Amino acid sequence: MGLAVVGVLLAVLTFVLWPRQDGGEALRTPPVPQRRAPALEVPPAASSAPPPAPPTPRVPASPASRGGMLSAALHEERVSLASSVVVEGIDQDRPWVCAGESMGLSARLGGVPEPGAVQRWVWPVAGGGAELHPGPTLQWRAPKAAGRYFVRFQVCTDLGGRRVGVLAERDVEVEVRQCAEGEGQRDEPLRLGVVQRGQGTFAFEALYQGGERTVAFAWDFGDGTAATTTEPRVEHSYPLQGLEPQEVRSFTVRLQARLGRGGPLEATAFALVRGQPPSDVPPPVDLRVSRWRPLPEGEGWRSEVVVYAPDGSALTWERLERISLHWDGQADTVTRAWNEAIHVEEHLGHGGFRGYVTVSASEAPPDIKQILDFLYGRDAAGQEVVVSWSPFKREAPPGLSSDAPAPPPRK
Repeated sequence: MGLAVVGVLLAVLTFVLWPRQDGGEALRTPPVPQRRAPALEVPPAASSAPPPAPPTPRVPASPASRGGMLSAALHEERVSLASSVVVEGIDQDRPWVCAGESMGLSARLGGVPEPGAVQRWVWPVAGGGAELHPGPTLQWRAPKAAGRYFVRFQVCTDLGGRRVGVLAERDVEVEVRQCAEGEGQRDEPLRLGVVQRGQGTFAFEALYQGGERTVAFAWDFGDGTAATTTEPRVEHSYPLQGLEPQEVRSFTVRLQARLGRGGPLEATAFALVRGQPPSDVPPPVDLRVSRWRPLPEGEGWRSEVVVYAPDGSALTWERLERISLHWDGQADTVTRAWNEAIHVEEHLGHGGFRGYVTVSASEAPPDIKQILDFLYGRDAAGQEVVVSWSPFKREAPPGLSSDAPAPPPRK
């Protein structure tokens, strides 16, 4: 199945599932400024009792000790390998984030790609554990407590057993603030909405809620092209030449809204494109997804999923990513083991199955536009196999039409 790393610390279970080999190209942004914590003044002790011990540092002092801590949390044996792969930088969709909200991160790679290398994000969590997410981008959910936290991006290779070869890595330190009412992401005067229209084609929208009149919108699409419009919407297609099947490439999109008075506003988002197999190559599976149907007592929705694997194949499924798309363009991602996310009722051989997925009512509040499921696995040759469907979709924001979701499009 490739490398599987399972970290169990306290009641947190994190599945490490090795994904496809990805690439990443985006623009360089200035590094997050490192800010020294202010010194604390301690008044003279009022008694002979010893002063309280200083608080435990939130993160280890050096990158090397951080790496050792993360490897121990993941129950891995870390091996540093020489490689030409370089993590040139990590882009953020905002300079800081409110406690409990999410921030988008995207890594930029340089050098010569290593065959079989995979990309992943890893960061510490409460209790000495660690969490992982595969791929070149990450929607990182900030902790509830304010402070400065680090997230590490790695390019790794499987050395067998628990041995993980690290080819390149880089940390980014994220400032998490305790925000008051009206200071969250959805209260920012300018945000950038992203909707994929087709393979490599995206629709971008400037979500502006300021009082000053906008004069123009300047778009930098992250692939060396740019545009200026007077309308807050634009479409752009990214080149797909050179992408391997299922290879993912991330582009950093920057928007500048020029106002009639005052300085411009800026926003950042990411667009992901995936390489597709040639048209003459038959699909690795036959996917059939039923029309959703509501669960009793308004508990959510259920979709039947059937996967037929061709004779002679041997598919092994690994994980399911569920992406929740908001009306304002934000996206949240949750990754689970595939057999926890899909309720399998019958195994059909060669990795095929018959089962169903559910969307609970709590997963689809009124601000959710659509939910997408991506099922990842590998064939007998180790090549990645991905199938996807939508178990939930609203036709219009609540108040404009019925709140019931539309039938899921098949992909």
